[in-house]
Parts: sequence; C-alpha cells; structure tokens
Amino acid sequence: MRLRHLAIAFCVASAICAAAQTPIEIQPVKVLTPNGTLGTCSYKPTAVEAPYFSRLSDAEKTNGGMLTKYSIHGKTGTAVAWFGIVRGITPPAESGGETTLLIEHRYFDGMTDCHIMLVQWTGGGDFTTKLKVDPATIPALSLVRIYGTVTGEKLSVPEVRVDYIRVWPWRTFNFMDLTGNDRTNPRWKKSSKVSGMNVYNAYPKDEYYFTLLGDPADFGLNLRPE
Repeated sequence: MRLRHLAIAFCVASAICAAAQTPIEIQPVKVLTPNGTLGTCSYKPTAVEAPYFSRLSDAEKTNGGMLTKYSIHGKTGTAVAWFGIVRGITPPAESGGETTLLIEHRYFDGMTDCHIMLVQWTGGGDFTTKLKVDPATIPALSLVRIYGTVTGEKLSVPEVRVDYIRVWPWRTFNFMDLTGNDRTNPRWKKSSKVSGMNVYNAYPKDEYYFTLLGDPADFGLNLRPE
C-alpha cells in the first residue's frame, strides 16, 4: 500500500504519468520578476526528456534559425523534436484511444532566454500528432515539443507518432522573430494582432498570448486541419 501511495505521489509531483500513456511533462507556471538583466542559454532537456533528445540526429536537435533553413516536409521515417502551438485537440473516440493534436510548427535554433522558453514566431507549417494522453492536460494555444517519428504526410501536413511530449502553458514561453522562410498557415495569422519584431516580451502576461495567438476558447477541441 505504501509503495502504491509513493508511486501516485511521484506521478502528481512530476506531472508525468506513463502508465499505458505517452510520457508528458508540464512546465510549472511561476511568477517572473524583472531583475534588470536578461540572458541567453542553450536548451537543456529535463532528466526525463534527455533520453529522447539523445536519440535525435544533430540535424534534428534544432529546427531552423537565422543561418539555417529547415523544412518539416519530406521527413517520413525521421525522428524529430518539433516545437509548436497547439491549435486543435481531438479526444479519442473511445476510452484508452489516442488523442490527436493539430500543431502550428515553430522554428527553434537551440538557444532560449535563460528565464523562459523562447521559440521563433515563424514556422514551417502545420503538423498533426497521435498520442495516448488525457486531452485535458494540454491547454489550447500552449507551446509543446513533440518527440517522435514522422509516419506520413497528407495534403502537406506531416503526421507524427509521439514518444514524449513537453508542454509549456501560458506565461512560461515567449517568441522572437529572427527567422525568415515563414510557412505559417494563414488561418492562424488571422487571430494575431501583431507581427514581426513586435512579438518579443521578456515577461509576458496573458494579454501577450491573446494578442499574438488569439482566444483559447476559439481553438482546441476537434479543430481540424484545412
């Protein structure tokens, strides 16, 4: 009985529960206080994330940047670790089935703000994923990093079978626009009120995400690719 309680406590404390489900980690939301200095750091996987990161080829540890072009297309059979914004969430048709996510890809050059997760405002287009997870644990318009293998591509939308997912809710990530070659779906741009160099905020509040991404109430459950 004691071991069972310890197992449950560990699952709750770490936001990871892998029993017959896809491993998931959720970044804790904490108050960010300006201290007068900002720093840039290399991305560091968590202890749980590290084994999945180590399986990647050097070409897939980053997803594009100022000096490197990247495409999410033509990668069937490739192990990837893509960042993106969750636009659609389709729950499984039956208990124990797979959740489908519709994700707006975001470029990432391997560098981030030291105090908050930073990705590029531009991206390579939409992709979908299938994973076993409670859809309620992944908020619409959150940032995710998907580790898995590209299994195919339909109508220029890659599909990824997920091995692990890391989730950043609002107030735990921000954007910078230093990368061109933007292939973002125009569908999502309609929800944004800013663009280009105006997207960076070191200490974002909820209004930042409403302005850039839209209202979560307009996204999420059963939103389909188009």
